Amino acid sequence: MEMSSKEPSLFYLRLEEAPQLLVLCREKGIPVEDLAGLPPKRQREKAAERLLLCEAFGKPVTLAHTEQGAPMVEGSDMNISISHTMRLVVVALSENQVIGVDAEQADRQQVIKVRDKFLNTSEKQFIDPDDLAAHIIAWTAKEAVIKAERNSAIDWTEGICLESFTPDPVETVFAARCGDRLYNLVTRREEGHYITLAVPANQ
Repeated sequence: MEMSSKEPSLFYLRLEEAPQLLVLCREKGIPVEDLAGLPPKRQREKAAERLLLCEAFGKPVTLAHTEQGAPMVEGSDMNISISHTMRLVVVALSENQVIGVDAEQADRQQVIKVRDKFLNTSEKQFIDPDDLAAHIIAWTAKEAVIKAERNSAIDWTEGICLESFTPDPVETVFAARCGDRLYNLVTRREEGHYITLAVPANQ
């Protein structure tokens, strides 16, 4: 389903069993023969990606990747970002903005255990050590910025600096700086997940 009708657009789909998703793809004329040899988890992810892109573009399309590994649709200039979790696939699209999206399960306690690997000293001042929601929002925000930057080598702690935020049950709006670029961030809670979209503020 679509999370927002505004630009950029965000689509998400819960991961069901692979056979069900494959059937849905075939019903919409989306090729899935090449998925036959993949493990069930990858079949679900790939089938969900194709279903979401078909919904977004109104027809089956072919997903490819740039030299930097960023997703793209063949024959289209649309900016795309994709995120997977064990239970959800999210696709973000924009016609004129570089974007990044990331999703994480709202109950993933492991994120707190690795806070020193992605939070800098300033961020630790406003993110309580026991606040799971704030940790997951921060984690997805930094991952979304990295995807928008198309640079996986960015340092998670000092390379991306989050502005202070307070988790909201529905939508958390805040910002982050990466080098000279300022990013606007929006986190929504959907389907038991936090989904964060990053868009450069100067675009």
